[in-house]
Amino acid sequence: MARPKEFDPEAALDAAMRLFWRKGYEATSTSDLTDELGIARASLYGTFGSKRDLYLAALDRFISGGVVPSPADTLAARESGLEAIRDLLVASATPPEPGTPEGCFAVNAAVEHGDTDPEIARRLEGNRSRLETALYGALLRARADGELASGVDPRSAATMLATLNNGLKVLSRAGADQKDRITTTVDAVMAMLTAPAAGSSG
Repeated sequence: MARPKEFDPEAALDAAMRLFWRKGYEATSTSDLTDELGIARASLYGTFGSKRDLYLAALDRFISGGVVPSPADTLAARESGLEAIRDLLVASATPPEPGTPEGCFAVNAAVEHGDTDPEIARRLEGNRSRLETALYGALLRARADGELASGVDPRSAATMLATLNNGLKVLSRAGADQKDRITTTVDAVMAMLTAPAAGSSG
């Protein structure tokens, strides 16, 4: 009969995810992981495989949601497509809750690895694609409701907004000094997207 594991693999994976999120892949050693997870090296390898295997599992856990609200959930929470988009951009630029690492694990992974690792790149591309699809849906909703400025192509705007969203996550890591710049950026892009009010000459 197999002996039961002496730790909770789900809790250990969550701890590993937060450690990789905070330090990155290269700066996280196996010793860092065993100390953070509170398990022996043999248990680490026996449960998760290599350090890279554990990193991929941690990245999958982050992307699957549950740690922070997913963009799709944020974009679906408002009836107004444009208000939902503003909510998403503001959330991306908001400092994390206490105990949550700064920035975005997926964005950090993209900065650290680029396209050098095909498996990581595939996961990140899927994540970007889902974000663009959710943004596209919000923009279509805004257009149907007459909120979207004429001449705005929802598909192109979704790509632009996804890129901006990731940029805001990076900028937010610079701290409170960037608050005015972030606010100006969000206000400017929303002004570009918003249809003039009825009777406006602007």
